[in-house]
Amino acid sequence: MKRKTFKFLTVAAFITTGALVSCVADHNSPGLEYMPDMYRSPAVEAYVDYGEVDGVYDEEAQKMVEEKFSYIPPVGTVPYQGEDGFLAPYNHGGPIGVDKTHGLFEVAQDTAGRDGAKNDVNPIAWSEDVVKEGKVLFERFCIHCHGEKGDGQGSVITNSNGKYPTPGPYKAELTSGEIFYTITYGKNAMGSHASQVNPVERWKLVHYVEKLIGKEQGPAAAEAGAEEGMEEGAAEGKEGMQGVDGDNQGVEEAHEDGADH
Repeated sequence: MKRKTFKFLTVAAFITTGALVSCVADHNSPGLEYMPDMYRSPAVEAYVDYGEVDGVYDEEAQKMVEEKFSYIPPVGTVPYQGEDGFLAPYNHGGPIGVDKTHGLFEVAQDTAGRDGAKNDVNPIAWSEDVVKEGKVLFERFCIHCHGEKGDGQGSVITNSNGKYPTPGPYKAELTSGEIFYTITYGKNAMGSHASQVNPVERWKLVHYVEKLIGKEQGPAAAEAGAEEGMEEGAAEGKEGMQGVDGDNQGVEEAHEDGADH
């Protein structure tokens, strides 16, 4: 009987001790943990500065990140920031008020808006395969409103009995940068598609949208650009020659004046 009572009290003491040790002031802590390293792995994310957390600088944490974790993306992956600077991070903030109009509370806002992105150049080289990929993305995310021809007559619009306004046909004067900006942040009734298509896919979409607009693409566009460059160069050369002729004429006139005197 005494032995049974002793065993009971011993078990009760262990349970009570465990319960007391598990009770801690931090409500986020599970208390006493058995082998915590088995289920508390170091949560290190790329491009996050672990040296400073909530205003407190942790030199050891920063050293660990620098020594044990690489900031260089693996081969074959999309880099965090491309050499051209247009992949990511995106250098243009959303339009002013985009948090209220499109629910983008986490993005920076830029007074320049779309105008700031107007001169951005598509970093994805044109090819027929790229345009085909852009078409697949367009049919997956855009065709429902913009229509097969990009005329704003998608099934969502035509079947809404006027409930949803048409986005209208794509404008011929749209630049690559403006199209990318609109896909990223949305415009009017169109929401942001940044979460659906990554930056590379957006630029591929730009190539296909430009095809729907009717812009010259591929070898024809390259030849047109080269011819335009040659014409501009020839015009500048002609202006330069005119300037030289003018200078020569001035020198001749000066000599004649000197001879008269």
